[in-house]
Amino acid sequence: MKKFVAIIGICILLIGMPAAMSVSISTQQKKLTSRECPESTPITTPTEEPPNWANGNFTGVWGIDIWGETQIPLGWVYGYYKRNVNFGYFYAAFADFWDENETSFLQGLIVGPFMFGSLGSEASANETVFVGLGGYNETHFHWRIMGMTVPTFFMYGVYSRFDN
Repeated sequence: MKKFVAIIGICILLIGMPAAMSVSISTQQKKLTSRECPESTPITTPTEEPPNWANGNFTGVWGIDIWGETQIPLGWVYGYYKRNVNFGYFYAAFADFWDENETSFLQGLIVGPFMFGSLGSEASANETVFVGLGGYNETHFHWRIMGMTVPTFFMYGVYSRFDN
């Protein structure tokens, strides 16, 4: 009887996890369409030519994430990505609103709703690894980033695919 209960529990877990993830992703997609970058928020965009590997770019804002809630945006973020369906690579530069030039970078892989990579400071050359969880639709993105030695923060904004 104990084996039967254990098997049933594992089956419910294996079925429930993907179902819960799909509900979470669909809820996140609804939030993405309703959330836009505020008009008064200055968003810096790159002026240089995009890298050869990129098939799109993005701009947005970032800030500290407390208990899963996005708080006041603290800075701007922009970057490039190469994405196919649910797998991609990205590079982002970001800084505080009062900084004109980027002070930090974020780079890594996107696999479905997960993000993995490195986060670093250009001034001090310190670098740490991070994981992220989030989502994107045709025009907007929202990510929650958790690093080993940095606080949890969010970033959201808009992105566009380059015309080929």
